[in-house]
Amino acid sequence: MRKLNKKLALIVAAVLTTTTFLAGCKTTPKPVAAVAKTPYQLDWFYIGNGPQADSAKVDAAATLLLKDINVQLVTHCYDWGTYQAKMTTALATGEKVDLLMTAQGWGSLIVDDVRKQALVDITTLAPKYAPHAVATLKGGFWEYSQVSGKNYSIPVNKEKATQMGFNFNQAYVTKYKLEDLTKNVKSIEDITPMLKTIKDAEPTIFPVEPNTGIIGFTTMDDSAQASNMVVLPHDSTDGKYVSAPSNPNFAKIADVTRAWYTAGYISKDAATVTDVTPFRKAGKNFVAFDSMKPGKDVEVSTATGTTWKETVIGTPFLRTSDTMGCMMSIPKSAKDPNRVLEFVDKMYSDVKLINLIDYGIEGTHYVVKSPGIIDFAPATDGGKKSGYNPGTPWMFGDQFKSYLFSNEDPQKWAAFKAFNDAAKPVKDAGFVYTDDNVKNEEAACVNVSKEFGPSIQVGAIDPKVNIPKYIAKLDAAGMQKILADINTQYATWLKTQK
Repeated sequence: MRKLNKKLALIVAAVLTTTTFLAGCKTTPKPVAAVAKTPYQLDWFYIGNGPQADSAKVDAAATLLLKDINVQLVTHCYDWGTYQAKMTTALATGEKVDLLMTAQGWGSLIVDDVRKQALVDITTLAPKYAPHAVATLKGGFWEYSQVSGKNYSIPVNKEKATQMGFNFNQAYVTKYKLEDLTKNVKSIEDITPMLKTIKDAEPTIFPVEPNTGIIGFTTMDDSAQASNMVVLPHDSTDGKYVSAPSNPNFAKIADVTRAWYTAGYISKDAATVTDVTPFRKAGKNFVAFDSMKPGKDVEVSTATGTTWKETVIGTPFLRTSDTMGCMMSIPKSAKDPNRVLEFVDKMYSDVKLINLIDYGIEGTHYVVKSPGIIDFAPATDGGKKSGYNPGTPWMFGDQFKSYLFSNEDPQKWAAFKAFNDAAKPVKDAGFVYTDDNVKNEEAACVNVSKEFGPSIQVGAIDPKVNIPKYIAKLDAAGMQKILADINTQYATWLKTQK
């Protein structure tokens, strides 16, 4: 027995020595957890095109790929209009949620969730149980996604930057011969003549997508914080945050959307729209607003079944909201965070699993045209009749391991790398505001923003009259206290930066 124990000790020592050597060589270690004795049901919540008819089939196929960690996957896909409210309720009530999609400015809001102590701190857990993910994300995403110096999420490995731009409905571009005009758009004002052309020819449609983020999409380099209520203008002369409606760039674009609205280019109920997906699928708008990246138009086309072509303006830039633009976090209601991290790690290393979650089952939901290149299966009618098409493959794991559709640029991932490399950080890239000192004021200001923001964004109310009212109500609700707090934190943070 002693000889056996001695041999065992030598084996263990050898293993430890080998592990130490490999770590010194900077190779990615394997997760250390042993296979669990009993299956673990992992409930994963994310945003997409809403509940998918074949989710159970895809979950079952995924579960077969997860035998080594004994995870039984159950996905829950909610549409864009309901996800945030669903997650707010789930986290408040302690509903079992093992993994959820989060971000700085949309979805389940990470800074709010951290403040509520609703998420697991994975700063030390992730390197141990999700080593592939951490190794992939280090050098940008991992560091820039921290809140108060700690990691509460694992970002998707995708574009690190963004760019202003527009998606144009190709059907109308072709019908009215607008190719040259759309390609040469340099600013939001350049779109106006085309909107008139479409409205005059198609009086029953509204050329502009009813998106309450129009101003946000066209002032993206004005870095937003505090529930998007304060911004650091890209052209700030004093380096201080101001309230969103106090930003001169906000007022400038608001005048444009007001002119569009009064001309009938934007629908009367646009301010109440929370999900633009149905409008994109219907294809009855001429121009849509998005944060841009290489191939965004094809991505939107694939997700909606209608064809869009993008035009970008300006140059790529990197903001904290981009590195925190789509992440996965583990709520404290998760029974086994270590196992959840093991699953997440596979979304950065297992190509089969990644593409199963992205696109469904080969032969049923998609077909392979050539290595790494796919199309929707013929019976799905371009994905419109598919039982599985969440439409958000960019939300899952290491996107650079995802297959490409045949209508996408085969060099898309190389273009992504070049896009990331070309991006210039905005002034406050990496800064994350923590609002612990102004919770009440921020809640009050959020209510004011709901009252004025959407209506001004789509031009439903006169900005010249209502922006001053908006600013005054924000100040009455405590905006100046928020600005003093964030500018103090920002000045302190700046002193720590090299």
